[in-house]
Amino acid sequence: MSQFKPQKVQQQAIQARLNYFLGADEYDRLFVGFEILHIENEVLTLSVRPACTGEVQDKYSWHIAIVAEAVLRQAIRKVIVALG
Repeated sequence: MSQFKPQKVQQQAIQARLNYFLGADEYDRLFVGFEILHIENEVLTLSVRPACTGEVQDKYSWHIAIVAEAVLRQAIRKVIVALG
């Protein structure tokens, strides 16, 4: 599959579901500036604030993958959190 970036409405739907599942306080603490940069070969690459990359990668990669799969109707096998 070729590389693509989700549409704005898809990005917003993913953000809304993550906010719901993680809770507003946790979402606001870690996901400021959250943006999906691209998806390629079932690998989702996203960015958050640099101070949050490690925690988001370690604690919430699978949450992001599950939510993105549901919204995009596409398999996500790996999540990479890049510096924002």
